[in-house]
Amino acid sequence: MKTSTILLAMVLMLSAASVTSAQTPKYEVGGQMFSFSSNSIGFGWGMGGRFSYNLTKHVAVDTELNAFLDDEGGVTATQGFAGAKVGVRNKLLGVFVKARPGFMTNFAKPLPSYATTFQTEKLNKFALDVGAVFEAYPSRHTVFRVDVGDVIIPFGNDPIVSIEPVRLGTTHNFQYSLGFGIRF
Repeated sequence: MKTSTILLAMVLMLSAASVTSAQTPKYEVGGQMFSFSSNSIGFGWGMGGRFSYNLTKHVAVDTELNAFLDDEGGVTATQGFAGAKVGVRNKLLGVFVKARPGFMTNFAKPLPSYATTFQTEKLNKFALDVGAVFEAYPSRHTVFRVDVGDVIIPFGNDPIVSIEPVRLGTTHNFQYSLGFGIRF
């Protein structure tokens, strides 16, 4: 089944959800497609899911779990974030800033014998996602969301393998996502 067919089916199912209430919905559940770009690490893309709990109209606990996909649809790495989303919203639009600590997986760290064996081990790293969130609410219980951010990864002195082992220090990586969700 093609990705576009699956996404269309999700949009239609989620659009059918309707519940009425006098206040801002407390929960948001959705999915997104994302793109990750870095001068030092490379390019990646994938899909993921999101859950938010709105503490108030202006503050939410925002979580996200993403899978990086290869050209055949296999998962090559994952990332997850949980943190704050703070901003303003009205009935139609919301604009927020986000700061969410988390992790990224599956970097390749060279073993001591790398020069002769090319053997590596997996390296999982702390990451921090900071940026902006733009939301549009076509109905009370649906949300279209655009995230734009800097995924900061402190590699410290750990070398990783790209073409050859390199020590990157702290990297700043551009990531954006487009998503759709339901609010209840």
